[in-house]
Amino acid sequence: MNRWIPLLGACSILLASCGGLWNAANRSSLQTDVAQVLSVAPAEQSMRCAMVDRTRTGYCVLPADEAQVRAWSGTLGLSPRTASLTDVDSVPPLASEGPVGCLDEGNFGQIEGRPTYWIGARPEALALENGGQFEYMLLIFDPAAAQACVQVSYAYG
Repeated sequence: MNRWIPLLGACSILLASCGGLWNAANRSSLQTDVAQVLSVAPAEQSMRCAMVDRTRTGYCVLPADEAQVRAWSGTLGLSPRTASLTDVDSVPPLASEGPVGCLDEGNFGQIEGRPTYWIGARPEALALENGGQFEYMLLIFDPAAAQACVQVSYAYG
């Protein structure tokens, strides 16, 4: 029995690190895909992206001004809202995913009352050049910091 203890310990460490490996393996693709949908050059943006745990959801924080956010909203057909963590309709992923990604205060700061934009139901506007597609896009804008947080989830199939 004692010979299995090191193996069990190694398996535990491997499982605990899977989230970090998942994030590292998919961060670059997420950045490329978000940049493609927003029609921005990722190399010219100071874009910080991460996957949410071991899910198909990820988020990117990038510089943006009001004109850029309006342009993205119009081009992609995003529905304007005002963010409220107590109103699930203002930030729809909250209902199924909880306060993660852009909704996590540690990633983008306080979102309450910020301009927010949404599109869901796997719209054609979120189709990717590689044949994939995003299920939804949530964009939260911080005018004071001139930053946006874009949260997306890769669609199945």
